[in-house]
Amino acid sequence: MLNLIFSQILSGIVVDELTRDGIPYCAVEIENYYGTYCDEKGFFQIKLKEGKYKLKISALGYEEYEKEIDLKGNVQIKVYLKPVGIKLSEIIVSSKKETFKRDFSINTIQNIDKYKTLPSPFEKDLMRVIQIQSGVVFVNDFSGRFSVRGSAPFENLTILDGIFLYNPYHLGSFVSIFDLDILSSFQFLKGGYSAKYGNVTGSIIDAKIREGNYNEYKTISVISPITTKFLFEGPFSKYSSFIVSFRRTFIKEFAKLFNFDIPYGFYDIAGKISYNFSDITNLNFSYINSEDNLEFLNLVSSNWGNRGLGLNYKTFWNNYLLNSYLSYSQNFIDFGLFSGAFGVENRFSIISSRLDFQYIQNLWNFNFGFDFAYISGYYKSNIFGIRINREGSPMISSAFIDIKKEFNKFTLNIGSRLNYYKLRGYYYKEDFSFEPRFQFKYFLTEIYAIKSAIGIYNQYAIGFSTNNLQISSFYFWVPVFENLRPVRTPHIIFGFEGIPKFGNFEIVAFIKPYLNSVELNPYRTDINNIEKELLKNSKALSYGLDIWFENNNFEFSWTLSFSYSKLETETLWHRTNYDRRHVINVVLKRNIFKGNLGIKLTYASGSPYTDIIARYLFGSVYPDGGLEFPFWYEIYSPRNKLTLPDYKRIDIYYEGKFKSLEYGFGIINVFNFKNLFISFYDYSKNPPIKEEIYQLPILPYFSIRMIF
Repeated sequence: MLNLIFSQILSGIVVDELTRDGIPYCAVEIENYYGTYCDEKGFFQIKLKEGKYKLKISALGYEEYEKEIDLKGNVQIKVYLKPVGIKLSEIIVSSKKETFKRDFSINTIQNIDKYKTLPSPFEKDLMRVIQIQSGVVFVNDFSGRFSVRGSAPFENLTILDGIFLYNPYHLGSFVSIFDLDILSSFQFLKGGYSAKYGNVTGSIIDAKIREGNYNEYKTISVISPITTKFLFEGPFSKYSSFIVSFRRTFIKEFAKLFNFDIPYGFYDIAGKISYNFSDITNLNFSYINSEDNLEFLNLVSSNWGNRGLGLNYKTFWNNYLLNSYLSYSQNFIDFGLFSGAFGVENRFSIISSRLDFQYIQNLWNFNFGFDFAYISGYYKSNIFGIRINREGSPMISSAFIDIKKEFNKFTLNIGSRLNYYKLRGYYYKEDFSFEPRFQFKYFLTEIYAIKSAIGIYNQYAIGFSTNNLQISSFYFWVPVFENLRPVRTPHIIFGFEGIPKFGNFEIVAFIKPYLNSVELNPYRTDINNIEKELLKNSKALSYGLDIWFENNNFEFSWTLSFSYSKLETETLWHRTNYDRRHVINVVLKRNIFKGNLGIKLTYASGSPYTDIIARYLFGSVYPDGGLEFPFWYEIYSPRNKLTLPDYKRIDIYYEGKFKSLEYGFGIINVFNFKNLFISFYDYSKNPPIKEEIYQLPILPYFSIRMIF
């Protein structure tokens, strides 16, 4: 008892010497006495008596750290490990072992360096990483939207350094608004996540911008048809650093070389400034700005993007960690059709703050905190003379708690979240919600485990767009108001995963019975009250199966993902636009000729769609006997009753390196599969002819990447 009372605490955080990012699951040893591991953030703590000890810290891919510690009272240290040359595959295998022991899913924390070696056209981008994950269903080649385990694309939440981004895609399925070169890490949470996360019912992308280089100035330049990028980083001083990245597209100019018109452009800027007050206290300022523009004749005019600022303060003492965020983001959209006959203007701004406290012991973790968000914005539309003007400024306050305990054969995580939502004014809305969360993982052996997660999730931000606008990567956003209830659904998940010698795998079954969902109301009848009839509540049911296999051998690696999902909604129980039944992705990479040869194969069930099943000429006779010019009247099938042909695509890519120059080239859709996008009748011809527009054709590309 006396030893316990007078024991001292040695705590610390282990970081990469170059990036200053925490190194997860390092081995920490007090020579001839005690050993433990860091957590996923690189934090550790050990209770010892007063005295002198020899501390050793090691991680695969880094030089071993040794230091004599004279422990008199509680001591906090920051340890910098120097990277050494080692095969990436060995690092991934080692980290997977600790991830398997400690995390609910082996695919939660994603290894950025691993994905930089995957075949990828144009440039390394987060969107390409997400597309190959199991449980993910993409919409089409021209949209950045994706569905995860049957959730609507607007149910996905993207967080960048605490900044909430609600339209994080550029047009097309290739590029998101941030690239892998500027990120230190990201988590992709498909469902069943802990109480730390709220106001979301689908998936979460939680990404972190890395700190700039503290030792030297460094630049990365990339030239490709899709994205041309310039990244610059370096030290301000011994204690501070910066990193900034600017990207712009030249796809419009490149497409003209192949007689293909793409009236589209985008740019994005992201960066971070870091300052270390001490080894244990750090302040970060993050920034992002993105904008897209699409102009097509006088038919379509669209401009959308994101702006965000974030401040992050983090420190630790003994075995307590404090992580606090303050951020501002604005998501904007201006969209018009037919020279302004149809127009929408949307602003959705969020000021948010978070206090996140963590208490860590060797086998258990206590996490609690508070969230606050103030939302302001408006939705204005002019639909052929019918005007809608909605403004509102709701607030959301939340408190959460999570307790994680590691036992000999299983890990248990129990938590809960309490939310209070209030919207003042004409559309007054008040809502309380309680969200219990539960995660359980049982280890059958050292390399196989079964797991389960159950929880309740609510979402107060609603995104919508016309069902016929399938090229869109954005949504119009509004908060829930008046009689519109938030999206609310349980997540019920069961899985089996393992890390055998031949690779890693994860098999997950899920069911999400939506107690309440939100969709565009197809039966808007009251022209004087269209604002309140724009959206409607309904029920829905989503269920399916995810399968993931991967092997990270250095010479030859492969990834296989399979997704089966089914979603039905209460409104006539129709299929949604993103309700593909099956998606299979296979990614192969071979080390050859001192470079990497990659192939990505995708096969997916066709998307549901509504087609024209009949047409006739319609005209009117005026009282004076004159005849109105007749026009074609179209009769449509029931909503999303039909299914497009299956989707098939094979991309091939080679990348190599010559000194400080990295280069890549390849072909998208190498066999030029005709994947139908949309069909329509050309009434300028007599008789009318049904025309078809296809998704991406065979398309060569290249990229040049310079690091100096």
